[in-house]
Amino acid sequence: MTLTPGEGIEVKLVMEEGAEAEFLWVAENGVVNFDLHGDGSGNNISYAKGRALAEHEGVLTAAFTGNHGWFWRNRDGQDVTVTLYVRGDYSELKLP
Repeated sequence: MTLTPGEGIEVKLVMEEGAEAEFLWVAENGVVNFDLHGDGSGNNISYAKGRALAEHEGVLTAAFTGNHGWFWRNRDGQDVTVTLYVRGDYSELKLP
């Protein structure tokens, strides 16, 4: 996903409570701000946030059944490409 300066994008995994997904995302040609969060079943959660990062990896464990994923915003002065690698227990990947 290529983000122009100031642009944001959100990607979500549909997951059941307790499900796990390993992830790695990499920003090429710059850095991004991110918010890893979830919503659904009347719940909201923030798992992690970061500023000016070129990559982040870990295991996402769904706190409840619903949508869990990332919001990235390009705060750099040039286009930045974010590539997400994910594997695990999810039923759908929601792209914009």
